[in-house]
Amino acid sequence: MTDTIIAGDVLRSYIERIERLEEEKKEVAEQIKEIYAEAKAFGFDTKALR
Repeated sequence: MTDTIIAGDVLRSYIERIERLEEEKKEVAEQIKEIYAEAKAFGFDTKALR
C-alpha cells in the first residue's frame, strides 16, 4: 500500500512539473512572437531571423 501511495506521489510530481514547464513554454513562445512582431515593425525580415 505504501509503495502505491509513494508511486502516486511521484507520478503527481512528474505531472505537476510537466504542466508547469508547458505553461512556461507557452509564455516563452508568446514572448518570442512579440519580439518577431517588434522586429517586423522596425522593418526587419522576420523570416531571415528565424
